[in-house]
Amino acid sequence: MKPRLARRIILSLLMATALYAIFGIGAYSDLSESEAEARAEELENLTLQIDSPLQIFLNNFGLSLIMAIPFAGPLFAGWVSYETGRYVAALALLNNIDTIFLLIIPIITFYGVVEFAGYGGMVMGGTLMAYRILRRRGREELKWYLLTILASGVVILVAALIEYAVIALLQNVIQEAAQYI
Repeated sequence: MKPRLARRIILSLLMATALYAIFGIGAYSDLSESEAEARAEELENLTLQIDSPLQIFLNNFGLSLIMAIPFAGPLFAGWVSYETGRYVAALALLNNIDTIFLLIIPIITFYGVVEFAGYGGMVMGGTLMAYRILRRRGREELKWYLLTILASGVVILVAALIEYAVIALLQNVIQEAAQYI
């Protein structure tokens, strides 16, 4: 039985939407100020280590490979999405910024749409592989599972390139603005 590509793409986008919703739920979670400060410090330390699109890609692709693991991957993806949302909650609290604004930035700059589409593909691939394993048809799915990982990896790479370009642009704008202040 050949998988229908359109159905897989739709399932990937549905998974991406579910992950973004979980991300949003995490962003609206309650944090104490001390927990928000600790998360902001963790986030700052993490972002200081990232100085190339390759590093963004390797981080995101590594996490997404775990998301593609049959059975456990979707649970991990939900947890990562929720915890990432809690970093947004920390930034919103500490900088007195509306949470919805921080949730919209990845969509407006487009990298978030592409990135979550890649994650959705990984989760969809792992979920379908798990289903096929339960139906004792895992061997039939293996080729499509590996192709899904490859295609999703390319999507995540494109997202990393866009994200890095956005970061570099914002840094340049801030530096230029600092000259006039």
